[in-house]
Amino acid sequence: MGMSHELAAAVQPPQRSASVPALEISALRVRYSGVVAVADVSLQVWPGEVVAIIGPNGAGKTSLFDAISGARTADSGRVILAGKDVTTASATRRARLGIRRTFQRQQIFAGLSVEDNVLAACEWRGGGGGVVGDLLALPSRRQREARRRAEVDRHLAACGLADVRLRPAGVLPIGQARMVELARAMSGDPTVLLLDEPTSGLGESEVALLEKQIEDAKRSRAFGVLLIEHDVQFVMRHADRVVVLVRGQVMAEGTAAEIKSDERVRDAYFA
Repeated sequence: MGMSHELAAAVQPPQRSASVPALEISALRVRYSGVVAVADVSLQVWPGEVVAIIGPNGAGKTSLFDAISGARTADSGRVILAGKDVTTASATRRARLGIRRTFQRQQIFAGLSVEDNVLAACEWRGGGGGVVGDLLALPSRRQREARRRAEVDRHLAACGLADVRLRPAGVLPIGQARMVELARAMSGDPTVLLLDEPTSGLGESEVALLEKQIEDAKRSRAFGVLLIEHDVQFVMRHADRVVVLVRGQVMAEGTAAEIKSDERVRDAYFA
């Protein structure tokens, strides 16, 4: 059944503008049983910008992603998506509004085909026309479906998955499974892409595909990218800015060159 016009209007992605960040978080704080995992972190990610978060294990990086994506409610602070306050929105609503995420441990629909995993990212909008559209196969319904399929085809090809599109995602090796998650996150017009350890488990050819997607996003300025990554060389190659998180706090922020030359960062992280 198609989604009602009222519901569709309620979850339309916020209007994008080059004058506002794709994502802005302000004084975000997360506590676990009294322990502060994220301590008043603020940052911005602009469309076409890649911002990397690095830091030692336990620095609060994934907790920060959880608070941004809505997987966990922050204790305080704000999350702004393309100028729209989504601080109180659910994880599902944030995803529909444009916050897309991959996970350190991949989360795919194992029983669905690779193609259907990616298609799931844009099917929630419905086909248009409701039951009448289903029964009569209205031209608008067919056109919308054709556009979705074309988008899925594009992302499958870009992530090296075209040849396995009909295979169940659960039987894929870890590298391909992670690429399924990436293709799904990029479908449906994201505003900001949160990538949690995106190179983990990838082979050389898959890393090359990931790098191309990141560089294409920078050129197109279609969305911003916020990533957590332990591969420092990968970060230095692709990040426009680097945020160093230690014990839940921002120790330093700057370009890759500035971070590499920061003595505090070298002592706390690179040593």
